[in-house]
Amino acid sequence: MIKVFFDTNILKFSATELRRLVPKEVEPIQWGDILIDSPVYDIVTINPNENIKNEKLRKEADLLPHISDLAKNDRIKLVTHHETLLESWGIPNMDSLSGKFYNAPYDLIEAPIGYSRAIIGYGIDADKEQLNFISSIKDKRFIEIQKATGAYQGKGKYSRNQLLDAWHIWCAEHNQCNYFLSMDFKLIRMISNNKRWESTLKIAPPSVVINEIKT
Repeated sequence: MIKVFFDTNILKFSATELRRLVPKEVEPIQWGDILIDSPVYDIVTINPNENIKNEKLRKEADLLPHISDLAKNDRIKLVTHHETLLESWGIPNMDSLSGKFYNAPYDLIEAPIGYSRAIIGYGIDADKEQLNFISSIKDKRFIEIQKATGAYQGKGKYSRNQLLDAWHIWCAEHNQCNYFLSMDFKLIRMISNNKRWESTLKIAPPSVVINEIKT
């Protein structure tokens, strides 16, 4: 079974059925000598992907339902890590009627290291604590992935988003995934252009995964 790890941005771009209230133009109501403007709203379904201006990105987003169908038909096995789901909590407009990744079945995989943590308390920045924890890991392979993704920017300096990318890639590689599904073209380009990058894991957009599975 081909194992595909999906990144956080996959969840973002698969949220395509958002129920929203949209103002509707209506004539004012005559109440005696008074004209009353009474707001009226229509309930509509919005697909945020329709506003994507980058044609390449839009085409990749349109392929996500096909990836979901592959998982539903047992052609591939989708996996992710709970840090991916935690990261998705901070993304707006995730309340989609289409469900999480179009309700595709997926499994949660283990991290390369054993850990647990609880963060609660007044004034605690969960994002900062997450960054501090992940950046404190000194595993040799993880450091190599940090450098390949651009997460490591000098001693004590990290890009949070790219550090999370490195963490997700490390988890996928550790669990012997075949593909790391992402629509982050910058990340894909950085890895593909890195001559030192050696891994059985392929960082790829939906089109590549679909085409290679067909062949």
